[in-house]
Amino acid sequence: MHRPIAAAALLFASLAACQAQGSKEPATPEAGTSATEAAIPDTIPEPADAVAAAARNSGEAADSGCGADKLGRWLNVLPTDDVKAEIAATVGKRAIRYYGQGDPITLDFSPQRLNVELGEDGRIKLFRCG
Repeated sequence: MHRPIAAAALLFASLAACQAQGSKEPATPEAGTSATEAAIPDTIPEPADAVAAAARNSGEAADSGCGADKLGRWLNVLPTDDVKAEIAATVGKRAIRYYGQGDPITLDFSPQRLNVELGEDGRIKLFRCG
């Protein structure tokens, strides 16, 4: 849970340091704020992968070949053998990888493979190609 926030904070701190190095004037915070507060934005953008996955799952993006856009009805469902068979029948003949959050998986990208991410409760949380 804390990883995305920590990663975003590190990213923004790095960007602020780069900006300060590139300018001739030292970076000064606004009146009434500390240097740390001035470097942290009001909102933290979502990672591009999460935004793209949310768009795919909501049907906003075109299917990239793995059938993820057809599977919204199985979100938050336990992946029983029957559910897995229904998902396989819906997306057709292709590789399907089920994994839990934090499970080690290979980083090879295959646009035809369907990835099914399971949440801590064992229910399906995300469908994506790759």
